[in-house]
Amino acid sequence: MNSLRITRNLSGYTVLLLFAVVASGTHAQAKDEEKPLVSDSSLTAEQLAVYRAFLKEYLTDDLGTLNLSIETAPVETDGPFGIHDCSNGMVMELPPQKVVHAFRNDDLAHLGFQSLHLVKPDQQSKRVKENDPGKAIRKGIPVDEAVKNGFSNALFTLSEVWFDKTHQHAIVSYRFWCGSLCGNGSSVLLVACRRVNVSDAVII
Repeated sequence: MNSLRITRNLSGYTVLLLFAVVASGTHAQAKDEEKPLVSDSSLTAEQLAVYRAFLKEYLTDDLGTLNLSIETAPVETDGPFGIHDCSNGMVMELPPQKVVHAFRNDDLAHLGFQSLHLVKPDQQSKRVKENDPGKAIRKGIPVDEAVKNGFSNALFTLSEVWFDKTHQHAIVSYRFWCGSLCGNGSSVLLVACRRVNVSDAVII
């Protein structure tokens, strides 16, 4: 995998995109894989600040509505979206592997992007399969139209935020899944570039 490094100052964080985008159709959870528990606790202001900083880098004007999974994904330390390399040289907290969080409608206001639309991952996964660009192209639908429709029905998932023990570094992964051979994902390292009040960072 080729590496990619982009540095940008966002909401009190410097965003380092350390992994190249990885095309993948392996988003769907294996049938025999145990689903993580969904926490009753809300996402913290600090977690939302990290998501906001990343989304400000990721979202573009031409992306349209982004179907954000209402549930985060567990931290992956191995596999194609594993983030073990991001944590080299840092003392990390224990990764929250078996518990995830659910975004709430109020969280969208803190994230600050009107293009986000919360979806249930199981339901949206069915829509992804129904609107797979590969299937549409085989039926004779023009490529651009098929891909555009696939993107509009894609599922975007954010992982749990993994902090180092100083909370000056945070790692998060994302997956954009739009079909069997359509999608991408990456891991992102965010570095606090100055000491900020976390509640202020959320609304900057």
